[in-house]
Formats: sequence, structure tokens, C-alpha cells
Amino acid sequence: MALISCLSFSIFLFPFNRVIVPIVVATCFMPADIAVILGPFHLYPIRILAFLSVVKLVVSGPNAAVRITKIDKLFIFYNLAGAVIYVIASKDSGQALIFQSGQLVDSLMIYYVFRKVITGTSSIMGICAVFKVCVIILLPFVIFEFFTANNLFSFLGRSGISVRAGEIRAAATFSHPILLGSFGAALLPMLWALYKVDRNKSTLFSVLICVFFVFSCNSSGPIVALISSVFFLAFFRWRRYGNILFYLMLFVSTIIHFVRESPIWHFIYVRVRIKPSSTGYHRYLLFDAAVKEIKEWWLLGYGDQGPQWHIKYWPWTHATFTDVTNHYLLIGVRGGLLALLPFIILCYNAIKYLALASIGASSDNDQWLWWGNAVTMIVHCISFLSVAYFGQITMFLYITIAISSLAMQIAHEKK
Repeated sequence: MALISCLSFSIFLFPFNRVIVPIVVATCFMPADIAVILGPFHLYPIRILAFLSVVKLVVSGPNAAVRITKIDKLFIFYNLAGAVIYVIASKDSGQALIFQSGQLVDSLMIYYVFRKVITGTSSIMGICAVFKVCVIILLPFVIFEFFTANNLFSFLGRSGISVRAGEIRAAATFSHPILLGSFGAALLPMLWALYKVDRNKSTLFSVLICVFFVFSCNSSGPIVALISSVFFLAFFRWRRYGNILFYLMLFVSTIIHFVRESPIWHFIYVRVRIKPSSTGYHRYLLFDAAVKEIKEWWLLGYGDQGPQWHIKYWPWTHATFTDVTNHYLLIGVRGGLLALLPFIILCYNAIKYLALASIGASSDNDQWLWWGNAVTMIVHCISFLSVAYFGQITMFLYITIAISSLAMQIAHEKK
């Protein structure tokens, strides 16, 4: 409660173009599932900070206008479509309406704040700098948890420790170890881009911390995302040929899909895995079930009932629910293709315009800043294959999308 109060108060201490600082701090240090409960209302940290940030922007008076881009429209549409379809498909429409209204308002408010305050490369550098400080401060907590199996954030509700095959899986303030690893893998390109600009040893240290976060979660998905992050950062010199790489990967994937007896998703989840204890086979079953059941969810999803694929396709596990460990499928089973397709198009355009901004930038520093965010968005999209984003990591995703929308806005203004 005290930490929420301090972060909330700090919003009014910062100028309007720095209100993102408390939100970034909350992303790193405030578990998203804790809440201040006032009767029927659950005031989550991000909800409080988003509302106060909007108030701050309003009372600060006139500021730079934001040009609505295609990315903004896609973001609003996929969130709105997902919320409406979820309510329509739910058995308890009243509770579904309350739940989705809260989620929708949170998403739109926080995204609005990001679009208003992220106005150029100086804003991007500022965000990277705040993340750098946060991960350095977070490091001792993750080290302690990784070596002692005790989470020092237990006073905030993070008392559960995940251990698989005898390996401790650190999570820090995040709701699941994979989210900590995914956070580290996606943040690394941004911090590397910052290092290419400032050449500061502390920035390089923060990059190494991100690597440690990935390995401390002991999960294959974040390790694959980290490898992808390094690969695409190394691709900087040839980024003009990104379209060729995309179509080449698509072609190779198609060949693998039709040449093998098993589909491409079997190759991705079962054959391509790093750790022996990986649950890739479950993710394969999940994706396979989604393909087989597409007639059931493509239009309206499943609402509050959720997919019951575990009963039909893997009953031997005695699972009590279908664990949708795939962000694309989570959007699909909640909002159908009407929400999923705009989200995929949004991700494509985000990567495209961030890459174009890097290619078109005049200085090496700007080229790296835009490319670092392009790689961050690519890593988000890769991580979506192994985990469904929830909790405070969604704020990091929204920051990346807002930066990509700025890139698109700048591209249109140059025309």
C-alpha cells in the first residue's frame, strides 16, 4: 500500500512528459495482481497509476497533439472487439462485462498515456534509462531468489516459488517465472541500443542482467527468445533485407510443414527445445487442439467458460483447466478471429515501421534506438508462442507498441 501511494504521489511531482517513470517502476516492482479493495472495486496498481497519469496530462494543459495511426486504430479495435465478443460468449455476462470493462479501460488509459508522453528518440532513451536502473536494482532480489528459493517480494504477495526438475525458477515480482525471462529477453535489445548510444558500462551491465534474468527462470521459451534477440541485433547491418528474411523463413517453415509427417508446430514445440524439462509437448497439444477446434472458437471464442480442450485431448494429465500458454491463442479463444487477426496485423505493422524508422534515420544513434525497439517487438512476438502475457509485462508490450506508433506517425509526417 505504501509503495502504491508513493508511486501515485510521484506522478504529480514529475512533469507531464515524465509521468511514464512511475509506471515503468511499477512494471518492474509491483505485482499486477495485488489490489486495494474498496467494496466491489479492485484498484490494481497499474489502474491507479494509469488514471492518475491521465488526470496529470489533463490538468497539465495543452500539449503536443497525437496523430492517430493505423497501429493505434488496430490496438483499440482488437481490445474493443475482444472485450465485446468475450461478454457475448460468456455465461455470466454481468461478471464478464465488469471484468472486460476494467481490462479495456486499463489498456486504453495506459496506452493513451504512452502515446502522449513518448514523442521522440529522447523519450525512448529516457524510458531505456529508467528500465536500466530498475533491472540493476532488481538484480539482488533475483539472485537471492535463484540461490535460496525465497522470494523477497513475499510481502507484496509473491510467496510461491516454482521448482521444476530440481531447478529453482526465479520470478521476482512477475506472476510466473516465464514472464520474468520473457521480460529480460525483450528488454535486452532496448538496453543494447541504449549502450550503442551512451557507451556506458552500467548500461552494458544491465544488458548482462537481462541475460541472467532469462537463465534464472529456467525455461526454454525465454532462452529461445534470447537467442532470437541476439540474432536480430546482429542482423542490424543487413536490416534492409528484413523482408527477404521474413519470406525466406516463411518459405522454409512451409517446406518443413509439408515434408515432415508432423505439422510445423510439432517441430517448433517438440523438436526445438532447450531444456529437457521443457513443457513443449503440452504447448504442441495446445496448438494442435486449437487447429482442430477452430470451428468452435473462430467467431466468438469461449467467453468465461474457456476452452475445455484438456478434457478432450489430454485427460490423462488430470488437469483441471486448459492452460493457454500462448498469447495468440489466448486472444483467439477470448475474442475469436475478429480480435486475433487485428492483433497479428498490429504486430506486423509495429515491426515494419520500427525497422523502417531505423533504416531511414540519419544518425547511427537513432538507427540503433529504433532497431533495438524493432527487435524488442520481434522478441515479444516470439515469446507469445510460449507464454500468454498477463500482469505488469503487458505494460512493457504497450510501451513497445506506442513507440512503433510514433515511428509510423513520423513516417507519415515525412511524406
